[in-house]
Amino acid sequence: MSNLNSYLNTQKDSNETIWKFAFLGTESNQATKYAELSELAEHENWTSSGSSKKNNILQSYISHTFDRAFELGENHILISDNETFACFNTGLLTDNGEDIICLFNEFSSSNEYKWHLYGFRKVSDWDFLNHFSKTPEVPQFFSNPADVYFNPNKELIKNLDHILDDNFDRFNEDLQVKGKSYINALLSNALELTLTKCKRNYRIAVPQYYKGKITYLLPVTIDDQLMSVAVESINGRYRVNTIFTLDMAYKNARLLMKPEVDWITSATK
Repeated sequence: MSNLNSYLNTQKDSNETIWKFAFLGTESNQATKYAELSELAEHENWTSSGSSKKNNILQSYISHTFDRAFELGENHILISDNETFACFNTGLLTDNGEDIICLFNEFSSSNEYKWHLYGFRKVSDWDFLNHFSKTPEVPQFFSNPADVYFNPNKELIKNLDHILDDNFDRFNEDLQVKGKSYINALLSNALELTLTKCKRNYRIAVPQYYKGKITYLLPVTIDDQLMSVAVESINGRYRVNTIFTLDMAYKNARLLMKPEVDWITSATK
């Protein structure tokens, strides 16, 4: 297989690998293709409750799934023998359980990009079968299933300085007005309550893939604002790394699996 890095547009200023790999089209064309994908896949609400952009969660999901496929390389991103098509497995399924593939075709009119987003197809579609003799593997984010389970009995270290000093703008305006000391006191109590609940219901903690590893999302309610802290396992203990809005938390969690817990699914209602 060709070196995938050779297909990247190194001049493109983007943190998203997919945008360096292919031209995804105008905003309007992207919206159309993602709308088609949302209809093709099993039913799911792919739009954040506070977003004006339709299918914003789906776009984030595809971008990060491509990142992982690119990182894994061989067998995850396939190039056709004549180098006119490329593809990767989105990890999504149709209602009847068919894999959904993202296809790119050759962007012959561009000097910047080799590839152009062609669209999303079922694994049984002619568009895919005609160009590829095998199906790209689904990008996996963990190898040990035990990694997705949070242990509420481990010691939890709270990195509150980072949360309050570097992510203060993630709290709503009412909380910001009340100040860091007020938030600090409530956040500590909220974390203790969440840990108590986790000991009775392990499903409260939601796994996420963040910065190359499995971490965990825990709900915290500060006054009336429901948010999520991200917790990382380090040397037998847990460390609270940062705090997310629900929209941010849901986007991160959706990479691994469709979250089913009420507290986080409220981000899409």
